[in-house]
Amino acid sequence: MLKSQLKSVTDRFFTLSYQYLRPQLMYESIYDIDFGLLWDDGVRHLIFDVDNTLISYADSDVSIQCINLFKSIQSIGFESIILMSNNSSVDRIERVAKQLDLPAITFACKPFVFTMRRLLNDRSMNIQEVALIGDQLLTDVLLANTFKIISVFVDPIDTSHLSYLKNAQYSFQRWILQSFYRQ
Repeated sequence: MLKSQLKSVTDRFFTLSYQYLRPQLMYESIYDIDFGLLWDDGVRHLIFDVDNTLISYADSDVSIQCINLFKSIQSIGFESIILMSNNSSVDRIERVAKQLDLPAITFACKPFVFTMRRLLNDRSMNIQEVALIGDQLLTDVLLANTFKIISVFVDPIDTSHLSYLKNAQYSFQRWILQSFYRQ
């Protein structure tokens, strides 16, 4: 009896994790994403995580390569490109936003839905035209999949010099990703 209950719980966990934590698209970095293809597929709004997606936790300035990428993305014609971060350091995220000449939302509390819901409503975004790009399954991908918007996962820029909690989170994330492709 206990063994069958455990199997049922395990099966339910994998079903839910597959549904909510599996990204629709995966890339090694933001530089590998074909933004023209996203445009051709109807995406008109891009939401980017900041930490370990655009810059490492240790950096406070955006690279020239990143600035050039965003100029290229903007030239495609997306209606909105927004930075969204869980980071509570308003100064740091606003500095990145200023360097990229983009609006930013700090302390977004991803994966909780209230900030995303407000953003989608305030900007009258059609969820079928939105992609969220980030490096974390448990925040970025989970939030995107909850809203049924396009989830784009990129590998974290830097997994060294992280807190114990963040290391544990990335280890758990690697385990989840591996479980998706073992099936």
